[in-house]
Amino acid sequence: MSRLYIEELIQRMIIKEEVRSSDESISWKAYREAEIINDVSLFPILKELILMNLKSKDKKYRNAAYFIMGNLIKYVPDIELIVFYLKQLEIETDKYILSAMLDRISNFAIPTYIPVKIIASLSFHEKWLIRHSAIKALGSSATLESKKTLYYYIKQEDEKAYKYEIIYANASLGKIGSMEDVSIIEQHLKSKIRDIKGSAEFAIQSIRERNGTYDLIV
Repeated sequence: MSRLYIEELIQRMIIKEEVRSSDESISWKAYREAEIINDVSLFPILKELILMNLKSKDKKYRNAAYFIMGNLIKYVPDIELIVFYLKQLEIETDKYILSAMLDRISNFAIPTYIPVKIIASLSFHEKWLIRHSAIKALGSSATLESKKTLYYYIKQEDEKAYKYEIIYANASLGKIGSMEDVSIIEQHLKSKIRDIKGSAEFAIQSIRERNGTYDLIV
């Protein structure tokens, strides 16, 4: 695939149009096309296009480029590109771009030697859209920093105030946790909030299955 193809694809992804149904739109079809791209040679092209379009007016362009890059990284976890993608979290300020980037990161498998300080920091963001996506993104990295941040939310006693943070933290720890983390999550097995209890049960079961322990949760 060529640079010209990617530039043209991004333009189709961000085109403004009036249609009766989104799945009839040029942009919807372009996003579906972008989802199946798996050509790793596009990494340097996407990186260059992002860095060339850092102005505020170009945020839709960057968002589309991040979409393509994020999907590529999910299938081909190139270390240099993961580091670049995380670095961009420190540069972007738009809540929709950040949330979308973090949502894609939640599907990555980030090696433990790559720092995720920026994700941990964003998990305390004042805007819930960013905060929730960051908590989910911590499930992509089994680092001590990730776990410490997830513990912070899981240990919150005010379940009503921190309902969604606890649910997402349980889910993320379920993805990266070990048997020693089960006791942290167990406090929510008696929660009166059904979704919190359910997230705890699922997280514990996920950890046990991954570690070869299949005891049923009572």
